[in-house]
Amino acid sequence: MPANIDRRLRKLRRQAVLGAAMFTLLQLACTACFGALCFIPDLPRWAAALFAVLAALCAGLIIPALVVLKQRFAEIKGGEFYEALKY
Repeated sequence: MPANIDRRLRKLRRQAVLGAAMFTLLQLACTACFGALCFIPDLPRWAAALFAVLAALCAGLIIPALVVLKQRFAEIKGGEFYEALKY
């Protein structure tokens, strides 16, 4: 594999990891914020439950992001990006 293509593949992998990492950090920040809101004193029970559900939802979105990252790595390795550039 030529060095130019190898460099591009590394750049694509790095961009994919950076995107997934930024999304994960954002979701973790949202989870922490919603989790902290659950512990406000004298908060109605329904509001605490809502914040807990939102925290769980934000945390749960990290798993699909990792699955998509794995698929992206497979696309990069398979050369689908360069096949699409031909059209």
